[in-house]
Amino acid sequence: QKFFGPYHCAKYGGPRLQDGGCIVFCSGVLCRRPGVNCSPLSAVNGAVEGLTRALALELGPRLRFNCLSPGFVDTERFDHLPAEKKQKMMASTAASLPLQRCGDKDDIGHAVHFLLSNAYTT
Repeated sequence: QKFFGPYHCAKYGGPRLQDGGCIVFCSGVLCRRPGVNCSPLSAVNGAVEGLTRALALELGPRLRFNCLSPGFVDTERFDHLPAEKKQKMMASTAASLPLQRCGDKDDIGHAVHFLLSNAYTT
């Protein structure tokens, strides 16, 4: 579903977009930095990024395609963890990142907005 969602979005949605339209897919850092027990997700993230590059070549310049590949983002997917464990995980992850913080939903929204609104980026 993580691959076929973007694929069908492009296949059925792309023809309905006006010239100059843009589609942004979301992948993940696991295709470049795989983790233990993450091989299926690593593979599908790589497939989504490959699809993005191929569609940019096939359907550009009429349409632009971008793929956002965020690192560690604090979302509700971690809400099932006990609060203390989640806090420790976020802190240790943040300490390993250049900005010393994890991303959040607003960061992703701003990045997608940039990719959609910048007519040069593909």
